[in-house]
Amino acid sequence: MRSNNVGIVIQARMGSSRLPGKMGKKFFDGKTLLEIVIERILSVSGQVPVLIATTNNSIDDYIAEKSKKLGVSVFRGSEDDVMSRFIGAAGEYNLNTLIRICADNPFIQPKFIRQLINYNDDLTADYVGFRLNKTHPGIKTHLGFFPEWVKLKALKEVHASGVDSIYKEHVTNYFYSDKNKKYTLKWIELSYPRFVIEEARLTIDTESDFDISENLYKYFSKNNMDGNDDEIIQYLSEHPLIIKEMKNNIIKNEK
Repeated sequence: MRSNNVGIVIQARMGSSRLPGKMGKKFFDGKTLLEIVIERILSVSGQVPVLIATTNNSIDDYIAEKSKKLGVSVFRGSEDDVMSRFIGAAGEYNLNTLIRICADNPFIQPKFIRQLINYNDDLTADYVGFRLNKTHPGIKTHLGFFPEWVKLKALKEVHASGVDSIYKEHVTNYFYSDKNKKYTLKWIELSYPRFVIEEARLTIDTESDFDISENLYKYFSKNNMDGNDDEIIQYLSEHPLIIKEMKNNIIKNEK
């Protein structure tokens, strides 16, 4: 096995408490949110394997079946212990480095996925992520732009160490928490306007989130735009009422 045997692992489930069945909701051009996110990822994945890590619950049969039809392999495991799902998926498909993506992010940025696929700055790192303005881990914002790169060996060690269930649910939080004294992090630094970091929300947890992102996706498509981070930042800077609604949604749905 190569030292950097990397694959993309997407976590997805239908059983959202705030927006049940959101992955199967029609989002754009007759396609569901799940289909849009998978197609966005496949557009840049190349020869890198792409896997869905979903739950064993029957409600997630849709995710398994739709993913297979799109040519994506499926691993099913625990609903609450998401870290174990990632470990199981990596083991079954012979990966030792994972690029983690959450399927409720329709604006996941293909250029950032490509950047992590090609990452070779320091392959001794245990975790590689995007950081905004040298202070904010991108994954901790509500933007939904950012994939993460993590070594399977480190994930397995953290999981076996008896960490709190919150870390097993959120998979990578341990690495950039103050509890991490062992594992090495590398940050890819980006600069974003402060209002984007603090007030913009493009991850989908609620009906309002869904409607906002759906309308934005339609706008960018209609205008032959990619929906990249620069275009999104420009659009939001010109639409303060949308930012206001996003900010309200953040307040209502604090992580």
